[in-house]
Amino acid sequence: MISKKFYEKNVLPSLINSTCSSRPIKKQKQKVIPSAYGNVLEIGFGSGVNLQFYDKSATKKITGVDPSEELYELAITNSEGIDLDIELIKGTAEDLPFKDDTFDSVVCTYTLCSIPNPEIALIEISRVLKQNGKFLFAEHGLSSDKKVAQFQNFIDFFYPKISGGCHVNRDIHNLISKSPLKLDNIENIYLPGTQKFLGFNTWGTAS
Repeated sequence: MISKKFYEKNVLPSLINSTCSSRPIKKQKQKVIPSAYGNVLEIGFGSGVNLQFYDKSATKKITGVDPSEELYELAITNSEGIDLDIELIKGTAEDLPFKDDTFDSVVCTYTLCSIPNPEIALIEISRVLKQNGKFLFAEHGLSSDKKVAQFQNFIDFFYPKISGGCHVNRDIHNLISKSPLKLDNIENIYLPGTQKFLGFNTWGTAS
């Protein structure tokens, strides 16, 4: 039996990288990331799998923040040869090392599920986002179907322990609505070919 430390260091990063590169997830990301512009902050940069979706003509610089040492190393490798100005920072979304009103766009895809304190993270995102900037998000979370939501609440007691802290029952709409950010638009869908407890997706923009 492998140890927790070995799993988190050698197995989990590859699983996360693979999941975030799946076809259904890619289609969701394509709905929001190409709209990023100017100086961009990406929360949960991970291994850099989102770089392929940015509009190079509209993007001035991408600053990626992620707390994972293992994914940071993957991101450095994946960023090589990419024709974009990229800066990678090891850090957390709850304590962003930037001044107020720094970024034109903030991108967050499949990350709010695993941030320990998403409410604080959204306050930080609002702080570093320029007044007329855009918060672009695509996330999975709590289903609007009561039966699915009940199962999500049940499985969430142990699921984060095997998934790098990923929670399946976070209410994305509610989290953003209660933050300092103002929702501009939001949509929901079940991802095709995905278990419903994992596949309830929410995407949109806020400012």
